[in-house]
Amino acid sequence: MQRIATHLPLKKGILLLLLSLSTLLSSGQHELVDSIKTALKTPEPKFIFGFHNRNTFIQSNRTKLYGIIGGLDYNEKLKLTVGIYGFGRANQSILVNNADFSQDSVYRFINTNNTSLGVEYDYYHHNRLSLSVPIQIGIGKVEYRYTATDKTTEIRTEKYRIVPIEIGTNAYYELIPWVGLKCGVGYRLAVGPKESRRLASPYYNLGLSILVGEIYKDLSAKLKK
Repeated sequence: MQRIATHLPLKKGILLLLLSLSTLLSSGQHELVDSIKTALKTPEPKFIFGFHNRNTFIQSNRTKLYGIIGGLDYNEKLKLTVGIYGFGRANQSILVNNADFSQDSVYRFINTNNTSLGVEYDYYHHNRLSLSVPIQIGIGKVEYRYTATDKTTEIRTEKYRIVPIEIGTNAYYELIPWVGLKCGVGYRLAVGPKESRRLASPYYNLGLSILVGEIYKDLSAKLKK
C-alpha cells in the first residue's frame, strides 16, 4: 500500500502532462511548430516582468509558492522566462512520538527555493480572453529544519536538491489595459530524493494580474516625449 501512495502523485502529474500536451497538439503538430517558429521571428519581442503566486500543498497542508519572473513575449503567442521561486514562509508541522527523534514532540519546518526556465504558449485568443499552457523546469534546494517545541532550539537541519517540473493551463481575461483576471491549475513534479519528492503537488491560482512590464514600457515611452 505504501508503494501505491508514493507513486500516486507522480501518476497524476504525468496524466496532467499528457492532457496539457494533447491540448497543444489538438490543432495539429505542424500548425503548432509553425506557430512557434513564426512567433520567434518577431523582430522586437516585448520585455515582460511580473510576480507569481500559487497555492500548493505539502501533505495536505496548503502553502503559498511565490515567484518573480522576467523574460520576452514574442507577439503575444510565446513567452520565454526565467524566474526565482520559494515559499513565502516555511511550512510548519509537529511530529509526535516520531521514531527518528528522542524527543516526544518536534516541530518540522520545510522550505524550498529554486530558479526556473519557463515557456508559455498561448493556444487560444478571442477578444479579451486568452488561454495558455505554461511549462517550467528548474533546479533548487529543499530544507528541513527540526526544532524543539519552543521553535527556537534547533535539533538538526537537512538540505536536499530538487528539480521542479511544472505544467498546467492558464486563463487570462483583460479588464482594462495592464490589468486582468488570471486563473490557472497545474501540477508541480519534484525530482530528487524522497524528501524532495514530497513536495510534488497540484497547484492553483486565482486573482488580479497586473502587467508590470507593460506599465514600465508605457511610462518610459511617455517620459521620453
